[in-house]
Amino acid sequence: MGWLFETKRDPDDPEQLAIAVHELGHAWVWKDGGLSITEIRHQGDEGYVKVRYREQDWGEVLALAYCVGCWAGFEAEDRWRKANGHGRAKRGHSSHDIGNFKHVARGMAKRPSESAARSLACKRIAPRWSQILRQAPVLVRDGRISI
Repeated sequence: MGWLFETKRDPDDPEQLAIAVHELGHAWVWKDGGLSITEIRHQGDEGYVKVRYREQDWGEVLALAYCVGCWAGFEAEDRWRKANGHGRAKRGHSSHDIGNFKHVARGMAKRPSESAARSLACKRIAPRWSQILRQAPVLVRDGRISI
């Protein structure tokens, strides 16, 4: 997205809040799993989270944290949409995340199933839920946030 086609950020827009909740779901689960969050962005009609880790630290524990975090965005968005009467999250909107999950999981000795990763994502989002809800409008308004 460039400046010409970027949607104006509006913290009262439910679709933009859903995107923010999605990105914060990723961010908190990755952070709590031991990955460093370097950037969280909201760009009106899309968002992203950048993570960093030291190569020597990568192993099954961080790989699992990354896999669970890939699903945490979808699960956070789905929880928010259901709670606010905005339907359900769509897998198509998370295709990049799902692809990342599959790629990393394939390389793991103890490969997590999609259902196991999704279940863990829900459990790991729960203790951060109030923070996610407080931070989502700030992320929409400011376009970035640090955690």
